[in-house]
Amino acid sequence: MHKFVGICALCLFLWMNGCVRLSRPVAGSDPFASQFIAVDGGRLEATELVEASGLAASRRDSGLLWAVNDSGNRPVLYALAGDGRALGQVTVAGVDDGDWEDLAAFTWQGEPWLLVADVGDNRGQRDRVVLHALPEPQFDARGRFSGEVQPAWSLIFTYPDGPRDCESLAVDPVAGKILLLSKRSSPPVLYSLPLGPPSGDRPLVATVIAPLATIPPPTPVDLLLPYGKYRSQPTAMDLSADGRELVILTYRHAFLLHRALGQAWDGVLTEPLQVIELPDLFTLAQREAACFSADGQSLYVTGEGAGAALLRLERQ
Repeated sequence: MHKFVGICALCLFLWMNGCVRLSRPVAGSDPFASQFIAVDGGRLEATELVEASGLAASRRDSGLLWAVNDSGNRPVLYALAGDGRALGQVTVAGVDDGDWEDLAAFTWQGEPWLLVADVGDNRGQRDRVVLHALPEPQFDARGRFSGEVQPAWSLIFTYPDGPRDCESLAVDPVAGKILLLSKRSSPPVLYSLPLGPPSGDRPLVATVIAPLATIPPPTPVDLLLPYGKYRSQPTAMDLSADGRELVILTYRHAFLLHRALGQAWDGVLTEPLQVIELPDLFTLAQREAACFSADGQSLYVTGEGAGAALLRLERQ
């Protein structure tokens, strides 16, 4: 009987969520906040990109996306067009993919950069984790990407409250901060690190900014679906290029936080969230990666699985 009820609930949920809806505010948020709607997307065509866990929009080339795989894969950056077409790949030399869980693109000191987050820790056992800063690769004469890139610097760090699983990274170059949002703690906690190469050999200690307690908990229907009680856990994060919006992806939906000019991050986390409802589980089951387009007018979402959907949502 319980199995029958669960199947019925799942079918009803999928029927009610057959497409991406306009974003809607969580109770108490601004009803006139920006909204996104789904447009034609594509699929990840890179044959080795089967566990996409990080996505970033190039600061060098308009329309170019970068993606990385989860743990157990080669340390490679995958270059993608906005429709998912494969444009080549670049190996990150001298490092391993311990547990790459997110990727950020940013402009720093007038140059385009990528930051790879080797910060996954499902069992909470890593006493130190690492970020790799890379000058963003350039395409060749054929418009393709290949070869290797060497990290300009790597930042080894720990958390002040013990090991944390983390899949969400963003860079705030204006404030000179790297932002990380924990996954399995309840509520998630936002941490920061200084942006730039380390000044010594000792691991840095991340600074606690504040908890994020406004992501809605799983509903009774959520508990019947894949990832059940985990559906509210953050799996990716990105900051718009102008620094005014932070998007947080979960297994269920995406959420926007709006930041006033000069507002501190601990204050941002108390602001109401705007929810962007994502499509049914048949379209994209395991949502692991998200980023704004470089101009902030679109949002890209993808996840794990060979040929996974690459969703594109445009601001209305």
